[in-house]
Amino acid sequence: MKLLLLGTGTSHGIPVIGCDCAVCNSTDKRDKRYRSAAFFTSDQGSQILIDVGPDFRMQALEHKIKKLDAVFLTHSHADHLHGLDDLRVFSCEMYKKPENPRSLAQYNAPAIPVYTNASTIKDLINRFGYFFIPPKEGGGHAKVELKEASEPFIIDDVCITPIPMMHGHLETVGWLFTKTYANGCKKSIAYLTDCSYISDQSIELLRKAAGIEEGGVIEECVIDGLRVQKHSTHFSVIEAMEAANKIGVNNMWVTHLTHNSSHVEYQAYMKEHKAQFPGIKGTAAPAYDGLLLEV
Repeated sequence: MKLLLLGTGTSHGIPVIGCDCAVCNSTDKRDKRYRSAAFFTSDQGSQILIDVGPDFRMQALEHKIKKLDAVFLTHSHADHLHGLDDLRVFSCEMYKKPENPRSLAQYNAPAIPVYTNASTIKDLINRFGYFFIPPKEGGGHAKVELKEASEPFIIDDVCITPIPMMHGHLETVGWLFTKTYANGCKKSIAYLTDCSYISDQSIELLRKAAGIEEGGVIEECVIDGLRVQKHSTHFSVIEAMEAANKIGVNNMWVTHLTHNSSHVEYQAYMKEHKAQFPGIKGTAAPAYDGLLLEV
């Protein structure tokens, strides 16, 4: 299994428009952050996009994303949803005519399944209502099939467990990807953003689905950790480390980061506090755009 982090920034991205701070002017490429999104690939080749924000077009071009088998949405905030129209290209069957080498599109490909919770489905229909009516002449829209995700489901040999979380007062969905190997061992990747609270029930769900009590491991945990300072709707970096410690993970990476600190500063801060969290067995570090996690 692979999880590629397409974006690791907060809703403004980094650099922030009009900002002249040291981070926004940094030459460290890890301080350049698209809005948060990720791209999961199974060992059988199924490809799943997690969130489709306004930077999706550039993310897809940069990482040469050419197909999608599903989209998972964490919630309906603009920085996670408002690139949805760019799924149009994945709703096209491409063909070429000998007299015209340019690719032409027909909007007759199968609908892309979009998995999320009930509140996000409602918001999506309200904002993207034109997806669900016949397209006008000369235009088209993404073809999506909305699926409420409330129970675990299987894609290829991966069990996907939706994890209820809270983002302030908004219900969001984290995603746990678990593969069971021939020897019975389970290995997982968790993607948990946006959140300011993960209940004991959801932590138990994570641990049970990952088989931690039976020797399973959450090898990689990507979790919301907005900044060093506290925030009302996001974990701080320390709160993210506390949550990962409680879950019990190997490596953890904070995402959805602001320009309040540079990558190097986040890195030093987490290294300084890592010893407080024995439930994080391996790395505790800030994520960055283009980080590839493999299990």
